[in-house]
Amino acid sequence: MNNKDLRMAIVLMVIFIVLYGISFTFQSSGVMTTHTTAAFFPRVVLLVAMFLTVIMIFQSISNGPDKAGKKMEKAALNRVVLTMACAVGFGFGAVLLGTLVSIALFIIATMLAWGVRSPRAIILTAILTPILIYFVFNQILLVQLPAGILI
Repeated sequence: MNNKDLRMAIVLMVIFIVLYGISFTFQSSGVMTTHTTAAFFPRVVLLVAMFLTVIMIFQSISNGPDKAGKKMEKAALNRVVLTMACAVGFGFGAVLLGTLVSIALFIIATMLAWGVRSPRAIILTAILTPILIYFVFNQILLVQLPAGILI
């Protein structure tokens, strides 16, 4: 089997199935009364991820074996490494600066790493995404996002 997408999709599907099973062990706290349990959102995310992985499996089967070379281009490798560095920075930033500030900084850094040069696109995305995430989590799901020293 010379299809990297298919192999990755199978690995992801196994991980998602295991995590979905683990979500049944989550305990809900009686402190806050909400319309959802602690396992609701992780299950929704995992079901969406599984659905997208099934699509990935079908596409990889229909596309057949990989036609690309074995080596990754240097520019593509640099983007991947920079994106991973941004993700690590986001993890530390979420603790120190707060989730919403870190999301905005992560978006700016990642968009620059991937070559987006439109200041308008970067600024709009970096402002609107944290606002949308705040309203979904805090207002709809009633989940408090971790705040850092700035918030």
